Parts: sequence; structure tokens; C-alpha cells
Amino acid sequence: MARYHLEPESSLSLRDTNSPLGQQIVQEGLGLMNELGLEAFNFRKLAERVGCTEATIYHYFKNKQRLLQYYFQLYWLWLDTHIDVTLRSNTGAREHMHGTIRALAGLWPEDALAAQVPPAALRELVINEGSKSFQHKNVDSDNAKQLFKPYKDLCARVADELRSCAPQVNHASSFATTLVEMAHSLEFAMHHLPALTELSVHKDREELARFLIALTERYLQDTGRTSKNTLSSGTGPSPKGGRDRRPSAQ
Repeated sequence: MARYHLEPESSLSLRDTNSPLGQQIVQEGLGLMNELGLEAFNFRKLAERVGCTEATIYHYFKNKQRLLQYYFQLYWLWLDTHIDVTLRSNTGAREHMHGTIRALAGLWPEDALAAQVPPAALRELVINEGSKSFQHKNVDSDNAKQLFKPYKDLCARVADELRSCAPQVNHASSFATTLVEMAHSLEFAMHHLPALTELSVHKDREELARFLIALTERYLQDTGRTSKNTLSSGTGPSPKGGRDRRPSAQ
């Protein structure tokens, strides 16, 4: 079966996960982590599922946090690749932006190529457990190791697409990050915390995508109007140096 072959940061695993046993550990681990949740998941249970010793699992991953971060990277690598491959024929900036938002909302064609594991299962894990991959005490040292680079690269892609739609856009990186987060956090809320969003009525990703597209169009319209007012008044940064820059490597 054709699929993308994606390579998460090598420091996340201790051995090559492309070996038959490595692939089995990654595949079974994803299903079990989705089934149990990160807190109840452990390598003893994974070893039982795989049919190996617990020590064998530790030969591949230092701990379950690194395994979660492996899936976290794999998801964002897949999503960025999927957007790049499937939308490259969309020549219009708005058309491309709308397609990206639909992909962020989980609207993928049935024949979309998978990664080493099903992207739908990766999305489920990222929605339910993904924040735990970086919201912890060692986030700064993990960031220095580039463990969140695929996520940041995707946010930078969205920010660039916003600038393509409106070159004078304000806070493109901030809005791009918000957009990526909302595409996942709102899906969590509509299934588990229904009072937080009207999207919980239908639990429909198409509705989620329409909401995010409308929000983005309003943002682009409002920020464009603000930029014109700033330039006409003669205050604020010049057009040459005024737009947001891509964030630093950190």
C-alpha cells in the first residue's frame, strides 16, 4: 500500500523504528494509547499487546513521553506533507488557504496516503493527548532539541499563506497558531465539553471548517482595513518593514 514515509526526530527513538518489530511497536502503541489514554498507558501493557518483553519496548523508546512525542511529530509531518502534495495545484491564495483550513479540520479525501500509521488515529491522539507532549516542565530543553519543529513548521506554513492572502496582515504567526489549535481543540470540545461550542450540536467537521474559514476571512478583512488606516494616517511601521516575520528557530 502506497504511503508517505516520514522521519520524526531521530532522538525520539533509541532504535530504528523501521524494523518489523519497531513498526509493530509503533502501530500497536498508537492504538493502545488511544484506547487507554496516556495516564493509563504503560510499556508493560504495550509489551503484552505486541507479544514481547517490556525491556524490548524500552530498547526502542526511553519512556511513554517520548513515544507520545514521536506520534506528535509524525502527525504534523504527515499533515504538512498532505497539504503540500494535495493542494499544490491550487494556484489562488484564497483557494489554497481554504484547502489548508479544511485539512486542519480533518477533512481529507478517502484516498489520502497514510504515514507509517493511519493519520486518523494520529489525529485522535493529538486531539486528546497532544498538549501533554509539550505542556510539561522540560518543554524548554525539548524545544532546544527540535522536538516540536514539525508543529512549528506547519504553523509557519499557515502564517505564510495568510501573508499571501493579505501581505500587510498583522500578527500572522499568532493567528496561524490559533487557527491550528482551534482546528483540534474545538473538535475535542464538541465531543467532550459541549457547553463550550455550538459545534457540539452536529459534531460535524464540515461545520468546523466553515467556522474557521469564516473566522479567517473576517481576520484578513479586518487586518487589511487596519493596515490601510494606519498607512493613511502616517503612523505605525512602514509597508517595507511592517509585516510579521517568521519566528526564530526556537
